[in-house]
Amino acid sequence: MNQPDENLSSIAAAPARGEGRVAIAGGCLAALGSALLTCGLLFVNGSLVLAILEVFSITSMEWVNKQGISQFALFALPVAMVVVEWMMIDYVRTRFTSRQS
Repeated sequence: MNQPDENLSSIAAAPARGEGRVAIAGGCLAALGSALLTCGLLFVNGSLVLAILEVFSITSMEWVNKQGISQFALFALPVAMVVVEWMMIDYVRTRFTSRQS
């Protein structure tokens, strides 16, 4: 007969209203930082690929002068580089952070 009410136990476990806002704001800031970092990496990677393609075209490599190949390289390689860079960031981050149980 003296069983706890399910509604009361769920209310007691809920975070305070202010704590939820702080968590949401922190998540939004983390997402914004991640998006800004990704945009910066894409800009740097695109510039690097464009410079490499320019060097290859000066050395008269014929495959660089084909429009389809150079466009594919210019759009695909920076994205592939961002994926590899994020994998490296995650690896380094997991090595320097401690796990809490």
